[in-house]
Amino acid sequence: TLMGKARSMRLACQAPPNLWDEFIMTANYLTIQTTTHSLMHTTLYELWFVHKPDISHLQVNGSWAFVLIQN
Repeated sequence: TLMGKARSMRLACQAPPNLWDEFIMTANYLTIQTTTHSLMHTTLYELWFVHKPDISHLQVNGSWAFVLIQN
């Protein structure tokens, strides 16, 4: 379920509970990008947009990220 995915992600990276809504949105996003057996191993994204989703931007939860501030 969506709640189970979000809970697992939050606990895996030891994030504080106040980020719960972010993990729910992430779990939903990943569910849409993930293949399912009932859809003949296609994603919901593929059914809607008729091409595979680009997942190259995904990072591991809890990983370090840096912001480039241009002067």
